[in-house]
Amino acid sequence: MCESKVYLKNGELLMDDVILIKVDGDEIYMKDILNRENKIKGKIVEIDLDKHEIIIEKE
Repeated sequence: MCESKVYLKNGELLMDDVILIKVDGDEIYMKDILNRENKIKGKIVEIDLDKHEIIIEKE
């Protein structure tokens, strides 16, 4: 499987099993394998494909 975990820069888990991320300006839209959605204002600061982790810095 290719799901990822999304964390805030402080290490807090924001969302698990994420399969879709869209960036629109300063908004980041996420959807998981169960079609649950989340939206946050911020920017992606790191993507680690090996660990399946995405780090977001919240505005």
